[in-house]
Amino acid sequence: MHDSRKTGENLSMKKRRIIKTISLLMTAVLILSVSLGNRVYAAKSESEEQEEAAAEEFSTEPHTRADGGKFRIAYVDYDEYLVASRQVYYILSGLQELGWIEEGKIPFTLKEIEQKNMSTRDMYSILQESDLGPYIEFVKDGFFYLGYDDRNQVASALKKRAGTDIDMIITFGTSAGIFVSELNLPIPMMDFSATDPVASGIIASSTEGSGNPNVWAQVEPESTYRQVKYYYLNKPFKKLGAIVYGDEIIAGFPDVTRCSEDYGFEVVKYNIEEQPRETSEELQAYYKMVSEMITKMADEGIDAFLLTVDLINEVDKLERLLTPLYNKNIPIYLLDDPQAVKYGGLMLISANDMVNVGRFIADAIAKVFNGAEAGSLPCVYSSAPGIYVNYKVAQRIHFPLKFNFLVVCDEIFS
Repeated sequence: MHDSRKTGENLSMKKRRIIKTISLLMTAVLILSVSLGNRVYAAKSESEEQEEAAAEEFSTEPHTRADGGKFRIAYVDYDEYLVASRQVYYILSGLQELGWIEEGKIPFTLKEIEQKNMSTRDMYSILQESDLGPYIEFVKDGFFYLGYDDRNQVASALKKRAGTDIDMIITFGTSAGIFVSELNLPIPMMDFSATDPVASGIIASSTEGSGNPNVWAQVEPESTYRQVKYYYLNKPFKKLGAIVYGDEIIAGFPDVTRCSEDYGFEVVKYNIEEQPRETSEELQAYYKMVSEMITKMADEGIDAFLLTVDLINEVDKLERLLTPLYNKNIPIYLLDDPQAVKYGGLMLISANDMVNVGRFIADAIAKVFNGAEAGSLPCVYSSAPGIYVNYKVAQRIHFPLKFNFLVVCDEIFS
């Protein structure tokens, strides 16, 4: 009876996967080519195939440094962001699967990270005091937040320590990736989750080498374009509103603009320059400004709103801030973070399969420690999409949710 139930469950899971694949192909928006399992890859060019062939020459097997010591890792980020914390956890998990971290030695769980809202700084503080096994360590005082720390001091510290007590630097996002790559350090730098590493100048190309032998950056091709395209095809809009915080490339806005040109909808955009958001007074002033801009945006005649990266990082403020949009039945689409759907956004089509992206990044790290040149490793990874929707918000704004859409959702918040 146990075996038959298990078989039934497996069949049910297979049916669900089939339905999901068919439905996504019918809506024809995020996936261009599907491979077995959870990974999705675009067609490879000859240069990409050559890169991958070269990468295969290098093992991912764990080992110590030539002197018997551990490989020493530092980390550079911009500020607190739970999405970064989750991805770092999956990179650690990928390294554990490869044997670089001993089984059971990751000193926290994903559940603890989410429940305690742990930042990457919180995680690093624990990691630098932890014994992860004989192969790697996170060096003491090797964590930097560019949003808070003096950049000249960070640059000085990294230049002084690179190659002495730091063997590799992992960076999160566009700002950190640009900052560290421009230092031209003599050690490898591995960047992940930058919106567009090529357009921002972190790497020169996603298919023909990075342009710097010590710089590697994970590339998710046209992720923002594919997201906005899906939202439009799912329920076409005439006027899309967006408020961009800081750099438009970091926010992925060039892709939004290109998508609007391809599909013929108008974009109404407000900009907010980067500013201090550290003290309670600074945050209060910032969110007052955001609230006023969203209220003004709701009166622009928009019929959809795109919540861009880094605009509202405190999810408990979302419902209050987005109320002017709810009141006019304007759907709120997201670019990242399923938690933002849970707390007030309508929908997220996430192009970031964190588990397998973590494995992809871990694989690159392992090959660099085995002698591969960081800048020559493949950096393109196209994720299978995750779909998240807030059913309560959909009801509130009278947004139609069809059954064939709901059945493929990864999570429905109610």
